[in-house]
Amino acid sequence: MTLAFMTKLDGKPTYFIEKIWQSFPDEKTADIFSYYLDGMDSVHYNFSCDAIDMREKIHTIRLDKSKRWKVGNKIHFVINNRTPKRYQFAPIVIVKSVQDIKITEMLMTQTAYCTVSNNKIFKVEIDGRVLHKSEVEKLAFNDGFENVDAFFNYFNEDFKGSLIHWTEHEY
Repeated sequence: MTLAFMTKLDGKPTYFIEKIWQSFPDEKTADIFSYYLDGMDSVHYNFSCDAIDMREKIHTIRLDKSKRWKVGNKIHFVINNRTPKRYQFAPIVIVKSVQDIKITEMLMTQTAYCTVSNNKIFKVEIDGRVLHKSEVEKLAFNDGFENVDAFFNYFNEDFKGSLIHWTEHEY
């Protein structure tokens, strides 16, 4: 199944490609990276040489009303989806796990395990368990965001979906 990723958010590079490559074991990538790097050049994506210093992106969050994402599905990582410049930027990997995620904006009077960001209060639940503030920070970093505020700038309203993992990590 196709997982499409944006290369820019609010006019700034996301570096999701680099962060996803960081999540793969070295033995999987050593022999094939140059093939994909050449392809990135062909669609004018400038892979950052500073990727070695970036945190890994080890999962992604998607709206998944029909529950299409399942353990064992093949993931095709792409950019420029549904355009002539569509490019699969990484090898096909298998979905290791899928968790339900729910993000809810809370009232100021509701404080249990909430995270404050940009003068809003959010509660994040995974598989029905409310995450503590430190876990929300880890979730934001592991999803490729530079900080919690950037995460909640993107997920800035109530959201219910799937957390799709291609590594063994779970919450």
